[in-house]
Amino acid sequence: MFSNQVAPVTVTLFVLFFVLGCGEGQNPVQQYGKQVIDAKGRVERVRAQADMKALETAIQQYYVENGRFPASLTELPLVQNQRIDVSLYAYDPATGNIQLR
Repeated sequence: MFSNQVAPVTVTLFVLFFVLGCGEGQNPVQQYGKQVIDAKGRVERVRAQADMKALETAIQQYYVENGRFPASLTELPLVQNQRIDVSLYAYDPATGNIQLR
């Protein structure tokens, strides 16, 4: 009988501490949500820049091996073998130039 009462009491105490702990200025989402979102944006920009450097190298290697620039970024083995979002980049197949959009 005692064990049947422990679970509801435990849940009630948890909810009570959660509600009291999330008073104004104490809510972790309010405190850290913007920082997490900003950090995620910075990580995505850094990854896009690193991917662009890898793409530049792959474009030059493709040119050396084929005597021409790839018609699109999807021709590059790097893009075919990895998860690189080519929609983030503006690519000019006439010159081989690539820019972050």
